[in-house]
Amino acid sequence: MSRLWDPGAQPERTALAWSRTTLSLLVAGLLCVRLAPSAAGAALAAAAVCGAAALQLRRARRTHRRRGRRLPAGAPVADPASVLLATAVTVLLGVIGVLFAAA
Repeated sequence: MSRLWDPGAQPERTALAWSRTTLSLLVAGLLCVRLAPSAAGAALAAAAVCGAAALQLRRARRTHRRRGRRLPAGAPVADPASVLLATAVTVLLGVIGVLFAAA
């Protein structure tokens, strides 16, 4: 029985999807910085979102090669830390949006 395996497509699609998601979070964080009210706390929170999104982008780039090596071997390639970090950044953006609307 032959194994269906494309050595480049799946890891590449996964890395590109994570990069696009992180880039959109980074842009949203930058918009928060740009549109922040004069309160220094809100601007600091928005800068934290940008930092977390940049960290996520760095993680996605670093793990891309590792996924490419593990996938053909049948090893698990899931990265729950990246999912949790992206979720945290999304929730933080929502909280900042609510704070901006209340100000």
